[in-house]
Amino acid sequence: MADWEERHSEADTELYYCECAELGCREKVRLTRADYERVRGDSTHFIAASGHEKPDIESVVESHDGWVIIEKDPEVQALVEKTDPRRG
Repeated sequence: MADWEERHSEADTELYYCECAELGCREKVRLTRADYERVRGDSTHFIAASGHEKPDIESVVESHDGWVIIEKDPEVQALVEKTDPRRG
């Protein structure tokens, strides 16, 4: 992601891919890098385009204009923590 053209713009916001549970989703959301880093600082939190949340496996913890922060349910938290590349 660090090499993406959008990540090197001079704008206050950048485009990030939706991290919803839909495997084929390629929608992008516009937010600040600080917001993205804040959300992904928790292995169980993800960015999703508004309306892409799946209430049976996750909860919306914050809503914003065009995007939401979703938290994975406890049943899958061990998996998302184990597969989080930020947790080296």
